[in-house]
Amino acid sequence: MNVFKTVLLTSCIVAAQVSAGGLSDPVIPVPPPLPPVAVPLDWYAGVQVGVVSGDVTPDLQTTVLPETDFEGPIYGVHAGVQRDFGSMRLGAEIDYNTTSVDLEDSGTDVVIEMDTLAHLKLRAGTMAGNVFIYGTAGIAYAEVYIEPIGPPYDLADTAPFYGVGADMMVTQRISVGGEFLVHSFEDMDDSGIDVDFNTAMLRASFHF
Repeated sequence: MNVFKTVLLTSCIVAAQVSAGGLSDPVIPVPPPLPPVAVPLDWYAGVQVGVVSGDVTPDLQTTVLPETDFEGPIYGVHAGVQRDFGSMRLGAEIDYNTTSVDLEDSGTDVVIEMDTLAHLKLRAGTMAGNVFIYGTAGIAYAEVYIEPIGPPYDLADTAPFYGVGADMMVTQRISVGGEFLVHSFEDMDDSGIDVDFNTAMLRASFHF
């Protein structure tokens, strides 16, 4: 009977300590957080070739410089960097383009040359499988030579542009794609001449 009383008394003491917080809760070890995984930057460079087409519109129609359409080949080089942010991909790019021949016009006697077309681009889009589909916008710089029947115009100016494109990875290092850009140089170089044109380019890039 004494043994029973002793066990009962011990149980009451332990229960009282537990209810009073006398016994510590079991310690469960928590693993340290994993370090964040760094997303590498994707650097690339490449070439492009395509077609430029548009029109030249003076502020006042004259026989010296009539409204003129033009079209011809254009080619250049590009370089940029991009990075993934979850499902989004953001990047920046610069390029330089030129034409090697006089741009054909719509039957007038006007000679049009585009010696330089450069872009500073921001690109944003998403991946669809191995294809990067994006929109782009930024600042374009163009040098355009226009020679009507009379004094020529040698114009250089900057203007905003926008467009769309897609790049497909064909290997781990090489991508191919296309890009369409819209440009509008209003009152280019304070000449009273609007130069509006589009470019459609095929691109190939090497990723470092």
